[in-house]
Amino acid sequence: MSLTRITLASAAAFALHATTALAAPSQFGCTGLHEISDLPSLEGRDGVIFRINADLRMYHPFSETTVSALGDLSRALAANGTTLIYVPIPTKSVTMPSYLPPEATLYGFDLETATWVHTDILDRLEAEGVTAVDVRTAMLDAKEDDPAFFRADFHWSAAGANLAAEAIGDTLKSLPTYGDLETVKFETTPLEPEVAFSGMRRVLQKHCTQSLPAPETMTYETKLVEDLDLGGDLDLFGEEEDSIQIALLGTSFSDSPINNFPGFLAQHSDLEVVNYAITGGNQFGAMTSYLTSEEFAESRPTFLVWENPIYNNLAQFGDQPMRELVAAASGTCVQPLKTSVSENGMSLSADLAQMSTDGEYTLMIDTDGSAALNVDFIFTGPDGAQRTKSVQRGTRLRQTGRFFMPMTGLWPDGADAITVSLSERLGNAPELFLCPPINKAKS
Repeated sequence: MSLTRITLASAAAFALHATTALAAPSQFGCTGLHEISDLPSLEGRDGVIFRINADLRMYHPFSETTVSALGDLSRALAANGTTLIYVPIPTKSVTMPSYLPPEATLYGFDLETATWVHTDILDRLEAEGVTAVDVRTAMLDAKEDDPAFFRADFHWSAAGANLAAEAIGDTLKSLPTYGDLETVKFETTPLEPEVAFSGMRRVLQKHCTQSLPAPETMTYETKLVEDLDLGGDLDLFGEEEDSIQIALLGTSFSDSPINNFPGFLAQHSDLEVVNYAITGGNQFGAMTSYLTSEEFAESRPTFLVWENPIYNNLAQFGDQPMRELVAAASGTCVQPLKTSVSENGMSLSADLAQMSTDGEYTLMIDTDGSAALNVDFIFTGPDGAQRTKSVQRGTRLRQTGRFFMPMTGLWPDGADAITVSLSERLGNAPELFLCPPINKAKS
């Protein structure tokens, strides 16, 4: 065994020994939580569980490229009348630090550094022109008996959702666009405590002899004040007016009805909210579903609130997802290319030899209602070589029939031809568009 391997093995053994030495006896008879392969965790004070790989992370994947891409998205939306409000949801560790166990330091966690990293991301987004909301500071005000996050789950409680919504509402009211809107009043009333489903708690409970704290929270109902005397309800999630004031995009943090986040957002902003969040859609599911839809293209919201856990990597799948959002938001995909559809209706092709196909351009296919979830963009270069770039939609996403592909990673002189192949048949009138960046689009 080499000296390096001996050193690493010794360090790992020391860390395990030190963890065992520091760890207080589990209040719930839990053992080996840090060894759970798919959810390594630590038990903190009063049964608050911290995920080692997410909550104790000291670095979040927010490169300058990601910040710049969010800036491009913000500018593309603003050019067409929509203000992007980006809400990075903080980790439990920087929101409930008093519950951290001592052994968190053995995993490299330092509260001051973790807080600085979170704040630095917000500062860099603001410098890029993106309106980003600091909900971490607001959530620190949660009461001891009603914490911002569930103790044995990673989602926020109704208390945390309410504090976050208040911070977002204050931000919205500070923006110039807000003054032009017709505001309405909402009232939120408490109902009864309920217990949310928690996959995380279910995994952890197998390693504990006593029942972990249930994800229980008071539930709430938000109504339009004018409707209270009439006994009517405002449908925050369903039918919307022609002009949407707030489109809420995000993850299960927004989609879970038990925390009433859309209702709290309406109450604290005095604006109507339409919720497009998707549970299990990860970082792009809701945004891709909404921005590629005909609904968005025809009726753009005044504010687009995008919540996303800060540890979600916006560069995880390369440049395609963010470039797709920017192209969809820009509205520059207006000139169709001449195409031919294959006999089986599963693909269409176009000649690109006489067109500008550098990396700033994006292709968009409108399949005219195809149910395809997988699409391959097969580019042919000047020498006949081919390169394939693919888009795969999850089953939870809306089938908008529109797919975008940036023309990056090709040849220095661009591509001569493109064939777009689908996993399902095209609709009756598919179209392919070349989308220039905003600075090259014709006015």
